[in-house]
Amino acid sequence: MDPSKKTSESEFFTEYSEANRYQVSEVIGKGSYGVVAAAVDTQTGERVAIKKINDVFDHVSDATRILREIKLLRLMRHPDIVEIKHIMLPPSRREFRDIYVIFELMESDLHQVIKANDDLTPEHHQFFLYQLLRGMKYIHAANVFHRDLKPKNILANADCKLKICDFGLARVSFNDTPSAIFWTDYVATRWYRAPELCGSFFSKYTPAIDIWSVGCIFAELLTGKPLFPGKNVVHQLDLMTDLLGTPSAESLAKIRNEKARRYLSNMRKKPAIPFTKKFPSVDPMALHLLERLLAFDPKDRPSADEALTDPYFNGLANSEREPITQPISKLEFEFEKRKLAKDDVRELIYREILEYHPQMLQEYLRGGDQMSFMYPSGVDRFKRQFAHLEEGVSKGEKSSPQLRQNASLPRERAIGNKHGDDEYHAKLNVGEKTNHASVTDGISKPLSSARSLLKSESISASKCIGEKPRQDKDLEESLTETLDETVDEVSGKIAQLKT
Repeated sequence: MDPSKKTSESEFFTEYSEANRYQVSEVIGKGSYGVVAAAVDTQTGERVAIKKINDVFDHVSDATRILREIKLLRLMRHPDIVEIKHIMLPPSRREFRDIYVIFELMESDLHQVIKANDDLTPEHHQFFLYQLLRGMKYIHAANVFHRDLKPKNILANADCKLKICDFGLARVSFNDTPSAIFWTDYVATRWYRAPELCGSFFSKYTPAIDIWSVGCIFAELLTGKPLFPGKNVVHQLDLMTDLLGTPSAESLAKIRNEKARRYLSNMRKKPAIPFTKKFPSVDPMALHLLERLLAFDPKDRPSADEALTDPYFNGLANSEREPITQPISKLEFEFEKRKLAKDDVRELIYREILEYHPQMLQEYLRGGDQMSFMYPSGVDRFKRQFAHLEEGVSKGEKSSPQLRQNASLPRERAIGNKHGDDEYHAKLNVGEKTNHASVTDGISKPLSSARSLLKSESISASKCIGEKPRQDKDLEESLTETLDETVDEVSGKIAQLKT
């Protein structure tokens, strides 16, 4: 055998010995989807989260949602969006039921951050909103609507980095897509749902539905509690109009749902409450932006790009640190146009998994069908590891995800340079030095803290693998590197101040 060929095959089999690559340590989340475990990537030493999704194909609708999400996360890459780092190779192309998706391990989510920290500073508010809008600017440039933005779908670390996750309800908007078909399914958790989604108000929806959700999240950051916690759709509209006043005749005329239009038209006239009265202790500049984000009529809300130019972000915003992308190709979502059977979705998901196994992808594209027998899969070993951990949790040997503790959010203050330099300036206001632990500490042992930051049950990561023309990819990589360096500077300076 040719020695060079032997070396190549040796490296190839090393790449696919996935069973030995990840060392699973503990269960950190459980839900209807399956289990999330913390693990270590033995090749890089990096802490990761491995999400095991059980019985993917029991319901075609759920499997299609998973397909949509893993495809979107492959096609979008941005520091404020979760990244799929790897997907384990199934042992059988046509019979697998579970999938194992590897993400960067995140410490918490914004819901838990808000719940555990009742004294977030104005600088926290500003930096969190900036990252959220920067991520939405990129997502909307790709012609993607998230449609389910809420604090639980915003992952967070103690260094104040945020990552947008859970794209299962997201959709790609194509100009020739009939809106009646495009928007027929469930969208958005009610409390963060735009008014036009509460009553099918408008004939064509826009990215403004996500901007409304961003506004609701921002208000929750500012006050520590949900702004519109409606008990049902009618109550939701009542809460909105209590604050914003009854909509104008022009807005009412656009409502296509007759019942919703009649309900709002017959509603007693309510004056808008000044935001300065509703939020008396909040920075007026923050309130001005919040009022723009929460405009009842979607045409009055700014785009994410426009919101980033608001004076509230003076000294922090910089368009060079806010990369965008090309719209996603219609060809990637041809499956949305046809009714899929279970085996169709399985094949499409398998094809997506092969994107993380490039040599096997090439064989697949050449028509190879014996891959299941040629290359070992780590899934069988992972089944045993997960089963052991889950059994341990059920016997009380490990604390449940709901009881695991993490350090409360440090008192970092991320302040923009007033001259618009590329650096952020970080200051530490107050904090508990002994409790500001790293992700590593959070995995190795529970941390005691007066205010615990709980683990999110969501899966998480940082930058996603994108496919685009080479020149666009080069530009985006350059911008992404600059943005990563900038945020890392914040984290580094925070770490120095904490020591």
